[in-house]
Amino acid sequence: MSARLPTGTAAVVVTALLLVGGVAGQSGANTGPPIAQTAAQPPDTYVVEQGSLCQQIEPLSSGETVESFYEYRSHETHPEGTDRFYSSYGTTHLQRDNTSSLFLHEGPEGLSLVTVHDRLDTETPGGLVTYEIAGLPAESEWVVRDDNYTAETRMDEFDRGDGWTSASWIFQEGRTDGGAIRGGLDGQFAVTVRPGFNEDSAFADSRSELYDPDFDGGGEIERWDILSGAADDPDRTELPSLEEPVTIRSGTCDDPSVTYDRTDGGITATVTDAVPEDRVFLQPTRGTDDGVRFDGVELTGLESEASIGFESRFSELSGSGLDGVEPLSYLTIANESGTANASGTVSVAVRKDRLEEAGLEPEEVVLYERTGDGWTEAETTVLSESDGAYRLEANVTALSTVAVAPAPGSGSDSLGLLGLGAGLAAGAVVGLGWLATTRLRDR
Repeated sequence: MSARLPTGTAAVVVTALLLVGGVAGQSGANTGPPIAQTAAQPPDTYVVEQGSLCQQIEPLSSGETVESFYEYRSHETHPEGTDRFYSSYGTTHLQRDNTSSLFLHEGPEGLSLVTVHDRLDTETPGGLVTYEIAGLPAESEWVVRDDNYTAETRMDEFDRGDGWTSASWIFQEGRTDGGAIRGGLDGQFAVTVRPGFNEDSAFADSRSELYDPDFDGGGEIERWDILSGAADDPDRTELPSLEEPVTIRSGTCDDPSVTYDRTDGGITATVTDAVPEDRVFLQPTRGTDDGVRFDGVELTGLESEASIGFESRFSELSGSGLDGVEPLSYLTIANESGTANASGTVSVAVRKDRLEEAGLEPEEVVLYERTGDGWTEAETTVLSESDGAYRLEANVTALSTVAVAPAPGSGSDSLGLLGLGAGLAAGAVVGLGWLATTRLRDR
């Protein structure tokens, strides 16, 4: 079974990481080096789930980066005279006709989620595929896009949102499509892939808008395989369905199942087969500011089935804001079901240059929780510093909105970040009142 937390008075521990750099893979993010991650013991087991299937899998470890392992070739990556048919040349030993392959890859730059559709140099026609992937960490990004070149003939589409990404591919006879996502997958994670193969692809109803509507030649994907084990000769398992979503996550089949759905405002996590002692890690959306990133929510006390929504927003409902304090960022956690007795931890990353601009020290940043009609400053302490990161911990009693902000009387009265103070004065966010009380420090 999964790790356990002590029972007793419910409390939420909010952990903030004040770090150097920016956030990769997000549209509109500030420039600068990415936010670093604190060292954590990586998981040693992973599983794939689809319907009633749960099977342990092992990443394909090649000793090379996923970019090198995939080896995508185009006219922009390789010179004339080189075989470069806009496909994956490094995974030819993994490719199969009319088959989409999905696997984890372990390399020197971390764990990646990889997919390859169809087979290079085959005589079977091409196909159409769409993936929508939810539950992704903010720092994750497509490091391999097949295809990825500049020309009107490139029809593949890649999109990125808060907690999710999507891709739609169209490929012809004898070519592959696919890609690789890396970033934020070296700790606990769960990502849900919702497929659209063949006529369920996003391109199926919009062929007339494509550069070449008949590019796929009428071909179809007939199998969806998960790969596991040795990179040169992995085990291959056919997934039961081409229509049902697949979740790949850290942990074992004895742990609660976690799946994610994209929503209009963010993502929703659904947890099943939990017992109150289970400690369940969930991926939130990133928060309302590019310089502040919510990295994780870890809960205990969940019912057998629970649903928790995450949105990077504040609402304009009636209410009063923090008196004299302008927060850096908000995260709304929506209690949808099964969380009446839940408690847990929330992790946050804050760029160091934000603090420097505001004239703040790490000890001057605290977390606030929305409680009733007001805000309560949580007891916050700096735990450690390593690799340019400060680790803070705060005890919080309820989560409807969590705000990261300077403490009253600190080095800055207003951080001026995206006008959040005006938004906070406009109102509070509807959320959940699902946690019991614990000790707070008055300031």
